[in-house]
Amino acid sequence: VSVANTNEDVSDLVEREMLNAARAIDEAVRRLQALANQPRDSSLTDHQVQVHDAILDSSMAMTNAIAQLIRAATASQQEIVAQGRGSSTKAAFYKKNNRWTDGLISAAKAVAVATNNLVETADGVIKGTRSLEHLVVAAREVSAATVQLVAASRVKSQLHSKTQERLELAAKAVTEASAHLVRATQRLTEKEEENRQAEDFDKMSNLEFKSKEMEQQVMILKLEKDLVGARRRLAEMRRHGYHADEEDGSF
Repeated sequence: VSVANTNEDVSDLVEREMLNAARAIDEAVRRLQALANQPRDSSLTDHQVQVHDAILDSSMAMTNAIAQLIRAATASQQEIVAQGRGSSTKAAFYKKNNRWTDGLISAAKAVAVATNNLVETADGVIKGTRSLEHLVVAAREVSAATVQLVAASRVKSQLHSKTQERLELAAKAVTEASAHLVRATQRLTEKEEENRQAEDFDKMSNLEFKSKEMEQQVMILKLEKDLVGARRRLAEMRRHGYHADEEDGSF
């Protein structure tokens, strides 16, 4: 529901949503700490332990950066209202700028949801129900939500605002933590693939090796065919979109 249509005190609504986001992030940090403190599974290999540790360390760094981001966003929002409302009430300012307020609330919720999904995914990877690729996608979703939140604050922030500057720095820290998590995950994926292939190759007879080699060549041909088809469909979609824009007078 847009703040323009709610009967609730809008200032209470905004503050509650920002507080809810902060609580969600704090809960995410606690969940990761609980995962890190769980007893080690004795059946895990040294490599699996290293994978789990790397995932938890990177995810913890990211959630800590997000917690700083939410605190900075809350301070920025409070400064924007204090400087922009003049003699009016906070609720009146939020109502007057209802589209901005809706965007701020939506962005705060998006960060909270994306962070919760990141923790769920990290837990799933450790338990074997999610893949490392899922973790990469989850980290990128957090980065996208962070951009949305910073953009919402930037629209109304004062020029040279120190509070906004702190928010931008907090967002940069989240982005860097996300990039680190993605790089670490990709290295782990490559290492797992190398270990798996080395183990499989060592066990293969010459006949099995040649058979597997042919299978890989067939797979490459199929993937190349699919790639050509996907590019062709994308080109057709873009041409269709261009003509549709021409027809409705957009150009």
